[in-house]
Amino acid sequence: MAEKVVRTRQVTLHRLWRTPTSADELFDVLDHEQLDELEDLDFGPVAVADCSGLWVQGSFRTKAGESAEWCAAASRTLGHTVHFADTHSAGLLQLIVDDAAYAIAYGQGYRLLPSEAKDHRFGLEFAIRALDPTHVHKLMRRRPGARGRTEVTLMPNGSAIWAFDVADAYADLVGRASGKSQTIQLSRSRPTQATSVDGGVGLQIRLATDPVELVSDIRTITGVLNRERRPELEFIDRITPVRDTDLVDQLDDDIENLLTDTPENISHRLSAVVPMDLAEGIEDIRAFKVRLGKSNRTSLEVTLDRLLNQARIVRERPRLQAFRDGRVYAFKDEACTHPVGSSKAVQWLEATAVLPKDRHFAMVDGRWYEIDAEYRNRLRQRVHQLLETRSALALRAWRPGETERDYNENSALDPDFNFICLDRRGVKDEFHNKWGFEACDLLGPDNELIHVKQATSSSPLSHLFSQACVAVQGLEGSAQARTRFRELVRQQGRGRELPHDFVPTKVVFGILLKKGEAVTPSTLFPFAQVALIQAARMLQSARVPIDIEVRGIKLASAAT
Repeated sequence: MAEKVVRTRQVTLHRLWRTPTSADELFDVLDHEQLDELEDLDFGPVAVADCSGLWVQGSFRTKAGESAEWCAAASRTLGHTVHFADTHSAGLLQLIVDDAAYAIAYGQGYRLLPSEAKDHRFGLEFAIRALDPTHVHKLMRRRPGARGRTEVTLMPNGSAIWAFDVADAYADLVGRASGKSQTIQLSRSRPTQATSVDGGVGLQIRLATDPVELVSDIRTITGVLNRERRPELEFIDRITPVRDTDLVDQLDDDIENLLTDTPENISHRLSAVVPMDLAEGIEDIRAFKVRLGKSNRTSLEVTLDRLLNQARIVRERPRLQAFRDGRVYAFKDEACTHPVGSSKAVQWLEATAVLPKDRHFAMVDGRWYEIDAEYRNRLRQRVHQLLETRSALALRAWRPGETERDYNENSALDPDFNFICLDRRGVKDEFHNKWGFEACDLLGPDNELIHVKQATSSSPLSHLFSQACVAVQGLEGSAQARTRFRELVRQQGRGRELPHDFVPTKVVFGILLKKGEAVTPSTLFPFAQVALIQAARMLQSARVPIDIEVRGIKLASAAT
């Protein structure tokens, strides 16, 4: 039987942090400790289409007489010996394509490419340029200074990016994003078929196996990296690598001082974390070996206290350098006989630093990045644009002692405003079939959906903006919802009729800040600003683009 021709293959493509220029230099970046573990090791220069590279192959085998990792537990449970030897083949292809070097692993070949050799932003930078922001499947993110907290939000069927609760995403570092791309055309992709993209440290994507087509696909990927970021996803790419060596030295000195301090004084700035490329597979790891200087320790988990205790015995060099030189080895068994890879010990540390002029930095996966280098300026400009929008619509002043419900009901009773109060009145549709969704608090004289909120923090406003998105989606996407909304307006508006073809075209956010102050980029809470921008992007990308107005509500005097 003829062997089946495999025309495409799902692979993880890595871009190297630096670009070797020869096969010898490609060999130098490999993990030589892992190479020593290979049997039948074979390697040599190769040519793939018009690109040069290096191919490495071999097998990771259990030692003579040693069983696979799971055999000991099965033997004890069953009461008789269970013995199987594992054989894991490994291949690694490294290619120099134009001005960059890439690597594709086969089988266990991923163990040959050390984490520090990878460009840790490559896959993510591709994803935020290629992904369809309305069809995102997964986000993995980490918040510096939050003791290594890592969150993975998964929506298997895909959803718009705003549904991933990214209102406060400017405080997070996104490590992985996946979904569908309608804009990338690879050699073997169909013109009408979306491409699955999963970008993190590496890029998981289906590439051609034909040498000419494979190189063409890699060049297509390089071309995507030269595009502008998708506006809806630009919040992900809000950190920039620090390449100024003097600045890196300054930041390193700051962390060196932390490493000599007591744990209770540093926990807000230094955390033990799982490296980004191990985060999703960490549950399969059972033990670790940590090597710092001459100290080697085995542990079932890697914690900040254990790392610092081990670092304290390192005296012959700066402790941070000991972390940069040291390694953490991961194993899938507690006896540490079945390795799954290793990484620099510094990649298990995450640190934050603030320098004069409010410059924020984070050490992530062993490298320094500046946070919000440009993002905050873009954020403020966009918020300013949204707040500049003004119409003739008037909102009643908020009287002392009024609740939100009082404010909405009293506004509807005042004939000068011609409002209809729809606060706490749900619109049921096929999806919101129990309580319904709240279409608005007040319906304006020109059928504006007015959402009202009194706020002393970001959280109520984030909810307000999300509520408006749900309302517009419901009214836009469901004929049943539009019919019931017209009936509700007729009932509450004393016979007022909406057009039969009504769809929302304007949303107004009426906000009472703590002292009735004007809503400006200076007074609007930072997290709320991000939530507003995300809501604006969703509303303005609706089938009928929505006009957005943000209005501050004045506080009436006690005598009014």
